[in-house]
Amino acid sequence: MILRYAALVLLIAAACSAAIAFWRGGLESPVTRGVLLGAALASFGAIAGMALLAWSYGRGQTQFFGALVIGILGRLLVFGGVLVYVALRAAAFDLIASAASLLGFYVVFQVLEMRFVLKGLAGRRSGA
Repeated sequence: MILRYAALVLLIAAACSAAIAFWRGGLESPVTRGVLLGAALASFGAIAGMALLAWSYGRGQTQFFGALVIGILGRLLVFGGVLVYVALRAAAFDLIASAASLLGFYVVFQVLEMRFVLKGLAGRRSGA
């Protein structure tokens, strides 16, 4: 199931990124590169968080909630660190575009992640 989730996340990110790059006329603009950076970060965070949750399914409740908290805090640190770096040092990326893209893709991937978690928990309860 994690492979299906990762494939769906990558498909959404790649399709939207390609559409944005095509619509903006290439990768020359810092805004376009910022949008692509946000999409890549959100994709990485979603797949890493889901892999951590998938690992915790066969274990107890403590490991599940530990994986959930580590996933949330890990994403917070990575996303925040990259956005601070972009704001201070990286002139090749637009900060507002990066943050808006990260937020948009993050919300979409959170919806998918909740679906994955609920299906996993339902399957675990039914014994499948």
